[in-house]
Amino acid sequence: MVFRLVLSSLLFACIFACQDKKTTSQENVTSSEVTVKKKIPTTKVSRITHENAKDFLIQYGKENSERKVLIETDFGNIEIELYEEAPLHRANFIHIVKRGFLNTTSFYRVAKGFVIQGGNSDGWDMSRLKRQIGDFQVPAEFIPDLKHQYGAVGMARLWKNNPDKKSTPWEFYIVVDPKGSHHLDNEHTIIGRVTKGMDVAEKINLVEVDQSEWPINDVYMKASVID
Repeated sequence: MVFRLVLSSLLFACIFACQDKKTTSQENVTSSEVTVKKKIPTTKVSRITHENAKDFLIQYGKENSERKVLIETDFGNIEIELYEEAPLHRANFIHIVKRGFLNTTSFYRVAKGFVIQGGNSDGWDMSRLKRQIGDFQVPAEFIPDLKHQYGAVGMARLWKNNPDKKSTPWEFYIVVDPKGSHHLDNEHTIIGRVTKGMDVAEKINLVEVDQSEWPINDVYMKASVID
């Protein structure tokens, strides 16, 4: 409980510290990740780094062509279709699902009428696995014809000191605003859409949260590749 209070405080501080001119939780989807750069081809690297991230994801994407992911929760299941037009993000999402990373996380942020955000938790297993996978970001892949409509799935990012708008490899969100969240267009990479289970996303968006928008009762998930 003490650990969660500390982590919630840190996340809350990050959310507002990273907003620049943004002022409310209805405006940003933030992350505390750092930047990426260079390369080393092959998916047999022991750890993804700033240097090898892009080439790793290109090669991983060639070897793993799946595009559909199932997210299971106590509220029901959510099916996500990933876009081929964002190949680095598709490869990254499939990778973290196959590594079991999302199984150590929860929907840790519920912004009412805006988004539900997953890919983090207060568990040591998550922290351990994140360190094993690596320290990197995913280069932005904006798709002109795709907007933050209801049901869009995107990746969070650091807002400050991130001019290239690179994404966190871990934290994703689902838009639950029926009108969409179009202020996020060309600010965050859209990686896919919910094909089934928006009623589940809406139920999660109704749960009671604390002052940092962390659910009072954890909403854990289990993720698997289905196609």
